[in-house]
Amino acid sequence: MKIFNLKQNSPYETLALENIIMNDESIQGDVLLIYQHTNAIVVGNNQNTHEEINRQYVIDNNIDLARRLSGGGAVYHDLGNVNFSFITDYNKKGGYERFLEPIIKFLRSLGLDAQFKGRNDLLVNGAKVSGNAQYLNKNRIVSHGTLLFDVDLTKLGNALNPSRIKYESKGIQSVRARVTNILDELKTKITVKEFIEKLINFFVKNNNAELVEVPIKKYQGKLNELKTKFSSEEWIFNKAANFNFSNGEKFAGGILKIKGNVEKGIIQKLVFEGDFLSKKDVKEIEPLFSNIKLREEDILNILNKINFEDYFGTIQKDEIIKLLLG
Repeated sequence: MKIFNLKQNSPYETLALENIIMNDESIQGDVLLIYQHTNAIVVGNNQNTHEEINRQYVIDNNIDLARRLSGGGAVYHDLGNVNFSFITDYNKKGGYERFLEPIIKFLRSLGLDAQFKGRNDLLVNGAKVSGNAQYLNKNRIVSHGTLLFDVDLTKLGNALNPSRIKYESKGIQSVRARVTNILDELKTKITVKEFIEKLINFFVKNNNAELVEVPIKKYQGKLNELKTKFSSEEWIFNKAANFNFSNGEKFAGGILKIKGNVEKGIIQKLVFEGDFLSKKDVKEIEPLFSNIKLREEDILNILNKINFEDYFGTIQKDEIIKLLLG
C-alpha cells in the first residue's frame, strides 16, 4: 500500500489529485490518501447544492463549496477534520465495511469503541464520527470518508441545511443524532497532527504500507485542468434547473428526489438527486429517460438495462416507480 499525505488544503486540489491518482496506471495496488480542508462544504454528486447549504452563512464565513464525484450527503470540513481515500481495484465483495475495517482497528488501538453502522457510517462510543461514499472508474474504486477529530460542530450545524425529507421521515430528535469529535472521546489528548501521524504509522506497521511523495510536477498540467473544473460554478451548481415535476422521499437506501419535465405523458427530461450511495455518476443515465412514455413498463425497461446498483446504491426500482407514478 502507498500512502500519500497531501499537503493541499483546498477541496478543489484534493478532489483533483484523488481523481488523477485513481487514473494513474503507473500506480498499481492499494493507495491511501490522507488530507484536510481549511473551511469547506463538499456535497455529494447527486445533490442540489442550493438545497444543502445555508447560503448566507456560507457567504458570511467564506466557506468553499465543492462537489465530489461520489454520491452520499453533504459534509462540512475544517482543519479539525481528517479525510481519507482508499483507492484500489474494484471488487464487489465487502462494500463499505471492507474499507473501514482498518480504520476501525486503528481507532480501537487508541482505546475507542469504534464500529460500523447503517449504510456508510462509523461510530465511536455510540456517536457518529465518519460518513463514507464511493465512486468507480473502469476497474478502480475510490472509497473515501471523514474522521471528525476536532471539528467546529457549531459551524458544521449552521453551514448545512438538512433535507426537509429527512426531518419528516426521521423526526427532529434523530436528525440531530449525536455526533462527536474523536478528541472528546480520547482519554489521552493529542493534536490533530499527532492523530494523523498515528494513523499513518498504524498503516505502515499493520498494512505493509509506505509513505511516498505525490509526484506534483508530473501531475501539474492535469491538476490545473481539474482544479478549474471542480471550482467552477457550472460543476458546483450543475443540478439547478426549472422543472414541472418534482417528487422525493427518504427510503432505506437514502433520500431520492426525481425532478423533470413531462408533457402530454411523455418524459422530456429527468434528473435524479439525493444522498443515495451511487458509485457511478447518475447523470450518465439521465438522458435514457428522455422522450419515453411516463408508464411503468417503459421506465422499468430502462432500469433493467443499466447496472442499477452502481447508479442508485440500495435504492429499489419500485421506489423509483413510486416517485414517478405515485
